[in-house]
Amino acid sequence: MVSSIHGSHSSSILSGVSPHQTTPSGSMASFTDQLAAQLEQYLAKSGNNSNLEIDIQTTPSQNSGVRQFIVTVKTPDSTPAQAAVPPNPAASASPSLTSAPAPASPTPTSAPAPASSAPVAPVQANVPMDDATKAAQSRAEIEAYWVAQPPAVQQLRNVPDFGARSAMAQQLADQGYTIDKAIMVWGWDPMKTMLTRQMYGYTWVPNINQSSVSPGPGFALAGQTPYDPSNPPPGSIAVNTDFMNGLNITDPWA
Repeated sequence: MVSSIHGSHSSSILSGVSPHQTTPSGSMASFTDQLAAQLEQYLAKSGNNSNLEIDIQTTPSQNSGVRQFIVTVKTPDSTPAQAAVPPNPAASASPSLTSAPAPASPTPTSAPAPASSAPVAPVQANVPMDDATKAAQSRAEIEAYWVAQPPAVQQLRNVPDFGARSAMAQQLADQGYTIDKAIMVWGWDPMKTMLTRQMYGYTWVPNINQSSVSPGPGFALAGQTPYDPSNPPPGSIAVNTDFMNGLNITDPWA
C-alpha cells in the first residue's frame, strides 16, 4: 500500500516495475528510476500537483541480501512526506510501498493531581459535665433565686433547723410576704422545681397560706373549681425561671 501526501491510496503503483538483471549498481539505479517514474505517473493520474519532487534513497537492512528504500514525496511549499519501502530480497520481486506509521500520541508523564477538597471542621461530641461544673451551676441558680427575694425572706436560707425555718416562714407569710413552701421551707432546688411545674402546665402555684390546687391543670372534677392558668389568685407564686436569666446554664437537669 502506498500513500501520497494528499491521502490517495493504491495497491498497484509498482505493478509495472521490474528490476533488470545487470550489475548491482546498474540494477539499483534502474529500479529507482522506474520507481520514481511510476510514482510520478500515479500522482499525475490522481490529479495531484505535477511539481511534486520524488527522492528515493537506499537504507541499510538488518537482513543479509535484502535492500530497503526510503521514498520522499514533497512539494516546494510543504514538509516532505516519507514512505518506507520494506526489505526487498535482491530486488527479485516487485516492491510494495507502505505508508509510514503515524507518531504515537505523547503519554503524560504524571497523572493530573486530584482536586483538593475543602477542609471539614471536626464535629465535637457532647462532653458530659464534671461534678465541679454541675455543683457550680447549682450554686449559681440557687444564689440567683434567693437574691431575687426580699431581704426578710432571704433570712430563711440561713436557718438550718427545719422546725425553726417553718415557724419563721409562717410568720413572714402572716406579715404579707409570699412564701414558696416547697423551695423556701422544704429546700427544693429552685430551678428544677420551677421547670417541673412548667412541665405539668402550671403558670402559678399557691403560697404557704393558700389552699392547694386540686385538681391540677387539665383535670376537672365535679364540685371543684378547675385550675385556671390565665387567672392566678392574688398573692400566688408565679411559675417562671426569670431568676436564671444571664446564667447561661446549658443543662438545667445536670
